[in-house]
Amino acid sequence: MSIAIASILQESNTFSPVMTRYEDFSPVFGQQALVRHDGKLTEMGGFIDVLKKARVPIVPVCAAWAITANRLDRAGYRQLVQGFERHLRQSKSKALLLAMHGAQTAAGEDDVEGAVLQIARAVLGADKPIVLTLDLHANITSRMVALADAIVGYHTYPHIDMFEVGQKAARLMLRILRGEVRPQMAYRKLPLIIQAENSQTTSGPMHRLIRAAQALERSSRAEAVSIFPVQPWMDIAEMGCAVVAVTNGNLHAAQRQADSIASRFWDHKEAFEATLTPVPEALAAAQGVEGGPVVLAESADSTGSGSPGDSTGVLKHLVRAPLTGPAAIFLVDPASVAAAIKAGVGSTVTLKVGGSFDRKNSKPVRVTGTVKLISDGRWVGRARGYNTGITTCMGRAVVLEVGQVQILMAERSSMTVDPELYRSHGIEPLYCKIVVVKSPNGFRAAYEPIAKAIFIVDTPGVSTANLRALPFRRVPLPIYPLDPETPKPADL
Repeated sequence: MSIAIASILQESNTFSPVMTRYEDFSPVFGQQALVRHDGKLTEMGGFIDVLKKARVPIVPVCAAWAITANRLDRAGYRQLVQGFERHLRQSKSKALLLAMHGAQTAAGEDDVEGAVLQIARAVLGADKPIVLTLDLHANITSRMVALADAIVGYHTYPHIDMFEVGQKAARLMLRILRGEVRPQMAYRKLPLIIQAENSQTTSGPMHRLIRAAQALERSSRAEAVSIFPVQPWMDIAEMGCAVVAVTNGNLHAAQRQADSIASRFWDHKEAFEATLTPVPEALAAAQGVEGGPVVLAESADSTGSGSPGDSTGVLKHLVRAPLTGPAAIFLVDPASVAAAIKAGVGSTVTLKVGGSFDRKNSKPVRVTGTVKLISDGRWVGRARGYNTGITTCMGRAVVLEVGQVQILMAERSSMTVDPELYRSHGIEPLYCKIVVVKSPNGFRAAYEPIAKAIFIVDTPGVSTANLRALPFRRVPLPIYPLDPETPKPADL
C-alpha cells in the first residue's frame, strides 16, 4: 500500500497588479519534494511524519509554493499541472494526500484546486481515496467537494497548525484505507465575504465558530469540520464563505453539522467588521507607548494577501515622523535595490522608492539614506506558521537607513509575518520602536507576544479591508457586504 503525497499552494488575489509565473512556485518533483518537506512544520511534513511512523511507503509527487499574487499565467499553469499529472501517473499509488490552498486561480481557470482534483481523479480512478488539506481561507467549490473523499482545513488564523492538519489528514487516510472510515462529506456555501483583520481564531467570532467545529470532532460525530471564511480579494463566479463537514458514513449528519455552523457564521457576520487607524494617528499614538516594538500592520499592502508590498502608504509618513527610536519597514522595489547595490555598502544614495507595481494606490517617495547591507535575499522561516523551516528567496535585498528608519528592500515579495525576515538582515524587531508588517492578521502569532501595542492602519491597496471599494464584477450577487441587504439563505 503506497500513498502519493503532493502540494501545490498559492492564494490568488485577482485585483493584484502582479501576475504569477511558473518559476514563482520553485516547484520540485519526485524525491526532491520529500527532501524539501521532511521534518518541516508544513502539511507535507505532517503527511510524511504520520506515514513514516506507520511504515507506509510514500511516493512524493511534487512540492510547489508561491506567494500570493494574481493568476498564474497560462503557460505556467499548463507546465505545473502537467508535471503533477505525469509524476502522479508514475507513482502507481493507491491513494493521494494533497495539500493545496483552496483559493488559487490561473489564466482561464477560477478553480485550480478543482481542476487538479479532476486530473488526480482521472489518474487514480473513482475508487482510490483522495484527502485534501486546505488553508482556512479556501474558496470551496462544488467540484472540490465532489472529487475529494475528504477535505481537512486549518483551524488556526494566524495559521500555525499546518503540520497538525497534515498529520490529521494522513491519519484519516490510513483509517479510510483500513476500512475503518467511510467518509461522507457535505458543505454549505454562504453569500458572504468577510474582512481578514478581525477573524483570528484566538478570540472573537471566529474563535467561537472554530470551537464548535472542534467540539464535533472531539465527540467523534465528525471526522473533520472546517470553516472557510474565504480569501476576500477574488472576483470569481463561485465565491463565498463555506463550512465543510466529514462524517463516518452519515451524509445527513454531515449536512446538519455544516448547516448549523454556517447559520451561526451568518448570524454573527457583523462582528467581523474591522476598525482601521489613520497612519498619522497610529504614529502619534506609538510615540506615547512606553518601549517597543509597536506594530503597525499595513493590511491593504499585505504580501500574504496578494498585494505587491510596494506601498508607500505608511512609508511616506514614517520617514517624516519625529521618531523616538528605530523603525523597520519592508518594501518591494527591484529598481531601488539595483541602484543601492550599484552604489555599494556605506554609500549615501537618493532614491525614489515604492510604487513600483501598484501605481494606482501608491506614489514613489524620495528618500536619502545610507546603504547598510546587501544580501541575496534568502532567509529561513523560524516562527511557527508559514513555511516554517523552508527557505524564502526574495531576490537580492538591501537595507537602506533613512534617519531612524531601516527600509528592507527586496526584488521580490515575501511574507512579513515572521520577525526572521528582519533579523536575517540585521534588524532586531525587539530593539525597534516601530515595526511595520504587511499583513492583516497572520503577524499576530509571532508579534503579539512581543508587541507593546498593535495598530491596523488605513491605507489604500489591493488587499484593502474596504471591500466595497474594490471593482468586483463576477461574484454572485447578492453577497454581503457588497450588498448590505443580502438575505440569509432561506433553508438555514
